[in-house]
Parts: sequence; C-alpha cells; structure tokens
Amino acid sequence: MGLIWAVIRQRCPRCRKGPVSQGLMTTREQCPVCGLVYRRDYGYFVGAMYAAYFFSFASTLYWLPMLFLGVNPWLVVALPTIQLIIQVPITFRYARVIWLHLDHRFDPEALPHAAGTEMLG
Repeated sequence: MGLIWAVIRQRCPRCRKGPVSQGLMTTREQCPVCGLVYRRDYGYFVGAMYAAYFFSFASTLYWLPMLFLGVNPWLVVALPTIQLIIQVPITFRYARVIWLHLDHRFDPEALPHAAGTEMLG
C-alpha cells in the first residue's frame, strides 16, 4: 500500500495495514498488526495541532473575498463556523495520522514497539 493511500485510509505508518483510529475521536494505543506504539510520550500529538490548524485555515479561506464583495457579515461568519463544526472530527483524525507518518518518515526507529513484538523487516 502506498504512503498516500495509507494516510487516506488512516493506517499504521510502519506496516500500513493496522488502523490508527478506533471510533470517531479515539486513537489506538498501538497497531493491532505490527505492534507499533502510536503515542511516544505524553503530549506526543501536540505537533498534530499544526497540521489541523493548517487544514482548517486553508479550507476556510473562501470567506476572505466575501468580505470585500459586500456579502452579509453574518453569512461570512456562519459559513466557516458551520463548516468547521462538521470538519473538526475529520481534521482531528487526519492530523494525527499525518503526524504519525511524518514522524515515522524522519525517525522510524524512535517510535517504540509494544512489549513482546518484533520489528517487521
């Protein structure tokens, strides 16, 4: 499975088979297939906030021209707000998956294994 497809399907950065999420807003502790521990340390996913912020900001930029075109200010506030309320759970999950994949790409051996599991070659 390719890297992009693994991110889209929200799969483990090492084996690209195990799911990262469990439920709507819960990240698994480890990969059920290869045993990769997803949380390296307390606050590990703080970096994922940068990805979430970028996606949220970029996806609501359409409101900026609306300000200059004379659209009702309440509409300019309401549209991005409604969009973000719907988008937050999706952004939350994908930001964590992207953070895991970036971290694994730059420092693959730093992510710990679960006890009793071996690295996949």
